[in-house]
Amino acid sequence: MARDAAQTRRRILAAALTEFADGGFAGARIAGISDAAGANQRMIYAYFGNKEGLFDAVADDVIERVHVEVPFDPDDLAGYAVALFDYALAHPEVMRFQARRTLEAPEPTARERELYAEKLDAIRAAQSAGRLPSDRSPVELLVQVYGAVAAWLQAPAGLRPGLAGVDLRANVHRDVAAMVRTDALEGSA
Repeated sequence: MARDAAQTRRRILAAALTEFADGGFAGARIAGISDAAGANQRMIYAYFGNKEGLFDAVADDVIERVHVEVPFDPDDLAGYAVALFDYALAHPEVMRFQARRTLEAPEPTARERELYAEKLDAIRAAQSAGRLPSDRSPVELLVQVYGAVAAWLQAPAGLRPGLAGVDLRANVHRDVAAMVRTDALEGSA
């Protein structure tokens, strides 16, 4: 019985990820999620309380998956950025969901705060040890890493033809590596 409940919950989360990624919070319909998951709507409410609870549960599921599948190393932020880039290409629904969540979610979940806090603490420690530049806060540095990934993933449609044959992964790596070079900062001080 517990195994069936866990499978049902996973099916609901997978269907909800697709629904929220495609339509955002406002456009997602519990009936559509229910149909796609092969679960009745009562089960969705039993597991997640309401649509907001389901949206947050999907966010927690996504961030947990990315956290596990894309290990964070503050000493190789460029490598981390490339791994995120690859993950986003392999899982476009995650990228779409994250973009919608950024626009629509008023507050992060406790799990989101916890996992980002781990990364920020690791960056802070690397900054204290002189392995990362300290001219920006850990938050600013991490936002810049995510920004470099997003910039190459979300190039405007009108510019994409000019990127044919360009190694976007190499560009992500180059941009983040240049951003975190401590020797470049020493020369500008």
